[in-house]
Amino acid sequence: MRNSPRLTEFLAGCRDESPLLLGVAPFGMIYGIAALAAGVPAWLAQLASAIVFAGAAQLVIVQMLAAGAGFMPIALTSGLLNLRHVLYSASMAEYVSHLPRRWRLLLAYVLTDEAYAVAVLRYQRRGPEPAAAQAGNPDEAPPSAASTACSASDAAIGARAPAEDLRHWYFLGAGFTLWAGWQLSTAVGLLFGATIPPEWELDFAVPLTFIALLTLLLRERAGQAAALAAGLGALVFAALPYKLGLVAAILLGLAAGAWTVHRLERA
Repeated sequence: MRNSPRLTEFLAGCRDESPLLLGVAPFGMIYGIAALAAGVPAWLAQLASAIVFAGAAQLVIVQMLAAGAGFMPIALTSGLLNLRHVLYSASMAEYVSHLPRRWRLLLAYVLTDEAYAVAVLRYQRRGPEPAAAQAGNPDEAPPSAASTACSASDAAIGARAPAEDLRHWYFLGAGFTLWAGWQLSTAVGLLFGATIPPEWELDFAVPLTFIALLTLLLRERAGQAAALAAGLGALVFAALPYKLGLVAAILLGLAAGAWTVHRLERA
């Protein structure tokens, strides 16, 4: 049973990511429908989901293709939309820097909004290194943020002393679950999109998914300050061209979160 701890972490990641598929599935179906409407061959649309694996960017690309946009505007817009993944990578770097390059490349591939929201909570339950001190003090209570998300995985993982940091397997499980769900939902949209009644309004599931992710990350003051600042920034800078207002709002939210953390540490 040498691989059982790894399998436990992997399955815990799959389990904790699964509820978010309720919002991802309509998102993928919308992409499949939009790709066909834009004249993209079904095989190419499915291949893009497997390789690109970027929901918002894929939707924007097919919409701009349908509008007759050129290569440079499409590349610039999709690049700006995916700029947030640089921030995700910076946030996760301290947790995965010790891993071999093949692991870092694999985890970078599955690092999406939903996978990040689940995986970062798993990492934040203890520091970037294995918490060896917890093995000698089993009665020590976990941080308050840990008890609110992914509690089912705690019961399976916390029973053993963490002799090795296997949380990257949890990360992989979360990312794989999302990847598989995205491929399946894209295929459903490509196969059955024309038969879905328009009154279902599946596009409404997209903002609902991000709202659900936001609630997971608003359990501490730094996250609350970052969300408030970013939300206000998005409104103030909404008129900027090329969606630069979104980039400005992200930077403003990061600054507010970092300032809040610094202030709390000094207090």
